[in-house]
Amino acid sequence: MSIKRAYVDVDGRQLHYRVAAGSRGTPIVYLHQTASSSAMYEGLLAQLDGERPQYALDTPGFGQSDFPPPEPTVNSYAQGLLAAAGALGLDRFHVLGHHTGASIACEMAAIAPDRIATLIMAGPPYLDAEACKEWLDETAAMVIDAKGGHLMPAWERAKDLGPNSSLDIVHRETVDTLRAGERWHEAYLAVFTYDMPARLALVRCPILMLCTHDDPLLPYFPHAREARPDARSVEMDGGVFVIDEAPEAIAGEVRTFLASVESS
Repeated sequence: MSIKRAYVDVDGRQLHYRVAAGSRGTPIVYLHQTASSSAMYEGLLAQLDGERPQYALDTPGFGQSDFPPPEPTVNSYAQGLLAAAGALGLDRFHVLGHHTGASIACEMAAIAPDRIATLIMAGPPYLDAEACKEWLDETAAMVIDAKGGHLMPAWERAKDLGPNSSLDIVHRETVDTLRAGERWHEAYLAVFTYDMPARLALVRCPILMLCTHDDPLLPYFPHAREARPDARSVEMDGGVFVIDEAPEAIAGEVRTFLASVESS
């Protein structure tokens, strides 16, 4: 497999992406969690290589994408990534988002139903107003200081998210967080002021929802399942970095779901 890396221009800004496009069929677009990048999807790109075109996008402000205008919202992220997909010639596609990416994917399906073939969410932040406030209260901005006091907190955050993860993953996540710098938390502010229950209710395409047993968002997963009994929903082993650590399991769920949708 050959994963290519490139940029696409959107509204005067460059958006970085990874692509494995040497196949036919309806493409999949991948959206990452905060504060990761499209690098988290390399294993999944490899697992599904040759089955359909795949595009993993760096959300504006993360990875190697340019920063968005100040105070981005889930809607503005969704609008920008839809524009990027259009610039790449993707008129209709499946979208898979993890955590923050799940919120953005949900919004894309809500506002562009003609373009989103299916919605796949891993660890969806299905939060009501009270839960959003709790998460908002715990969200802290990074302050870059001359003594490097911001460096270890970034490492500790990544290590806390993946206590059993490889140091390679923890290092990558730390670097991605530091690269986003003092604006890294803006994506969290967007997610924790987003009304996913109301927006998910608007989605009309087929839905697959995944969540791992060690995901901090697992307590909210039953509410998402109850709200969308029409969706296929799966609990599985793993933690926050399951897409890195068990891409074969994720690929199996995605493959089964898309086969059922495309054969109906």
